[in-house]
This record gives sequence, structure tokens and C-alpha cells, in this order.
Amino acid sequence: MKELNQTDPAYVAAMTLYMNGQWQEAEQAFEKLLGEFPDNAFIMLNLAQVYYSLGRLDEAIEMNKKALEANPELGIAYYRLGVCYFRAGRLVRALEAFNSVVESKSQSHAMARYFVGLINFFLGNDDTADEAFANFRGISKESMIANFFQAQIKLKQNKHQEALDLLKELAVETPKFSEVHYMMGQALYGLHQNTEAIRCFQKVLEINPDDNRAKTKLTLMTDMDW
Repeated sequence: MKELNQTDPAYVAAMTLYMNGQWQEAEQAFEKLLGEFPDNAFIMLNLAQVYYSLGRLDEAIEMNKKALEANPELGIAYYRLGVCYFRAGRLVRALEAFNSVVESKSQSHAMARYFVGLINFFLGNDDTADEAFANFRGISKESMIANFFQAQIKLKQNKHQEALDLLKELAVETPKFSEVHYMMGQALYGLHQNTEAIRCFQKVLEINPDDNRAKTKLTLMTDMDW
């Protein structure tokens, strides 16, 4: 079987087009390379990403699957396959792909855990979503991306203090995200800390004066007209 030399001028040229975002030219270059190296998983992987960038999700999905047939240990292909399925709205298939990444312990497993949490959240599997988000936060401590969804789960479960702790972290990074302050108000209200809850709902209206939910909460809590 002919081996690809990554110093080959044709490969270098294809990668240059890829890195420059010249997708149509990169497509032609990688398809030509794949004709010469039909079993090379990395060419398939790059070509799949080109198809994805061109918005051709079905072709990207099929090419990622071919890359996995050529190299079943290619965790990044599972991750990219999951992203393609997710973008296409095929959530169950996306979940299968992301779970494969988590199980493989590949370098993409942190964001895969986030997607596992997000998809289970959308599917109503709160406990599984909560666990996945917690694992993601443990791996990627500097990221607050999962706090928003995990806090919603905690609020549904009436775990108000846990929700509040997550939201306080998120509020530091996103101080003008009105939904965070609204959810903090809900958590504080659940903890019977009404004065602090009122401040949160007032903050919501400072950021978004048309938020009728916050107006209603304040009317109920302060008996004032808004």
C-alpha cells in the first residue's frame, strides 16, 4: 500500500489551502490525494472537515465514517462526526459519537463530555446530563460553558444552593447575561432570601427592561406597579 509522505508538495499545498480556509480549492486537492491514497484516514478526516465547512453535512458524515473504517482509533473523527450529527439535528446519533469519544479517552474528550451533557439536557435526561456537565467542569475548570445548563437542572431539582453556586461563577464571567441574574433570583427565592432575589430581578430589568418575567416576579414580591 502506498504511504503518504506529509512532506509531499501536493499534501503541503492541500494543507495550506485548508489552513487558509480556501475550501473549494482544498476539496479538489484532497480529493485528488485521496485518489492516490484511498486508505489514508487523515486525508479522509481533512476532506470531511472541508465538506463540513462547505455546509455539506451528509458528505462530511460519510467521509468521517470512512475515516473511522480506515482507523477505528481515530477519536477526533468520532468527535467531528458527533458535531456533524448535532448540527444536522440528529441528536441520538450525535450522542453515540460523542460517547465513543469519551470512552476512547481521546484528546477531544473534554468537549465531548460537554456535548454529551447538552444532548442529554435537550432529551430530558437530567441526571445523565448533570453528570456529564460535572465531569466536563472537572476536566475544564476554567470553562463556565456548562454552568448555565447544569444550573437549570439544579433548579428543576429544587437544589437551589447548588444552582446558585454555579450561577455566581457564571455571573463573574458574564455580568450582562440577564438570564443568569434571573436564574439567580429564582435560586435565591427558593432559598427564601427574598431581598437578594429582588436585587437580581431588578438587575435583569437594568439589562433588559422588557423582561416581563422579571417584572412579574417583582410585582409579586414587592406589590409594586411596573
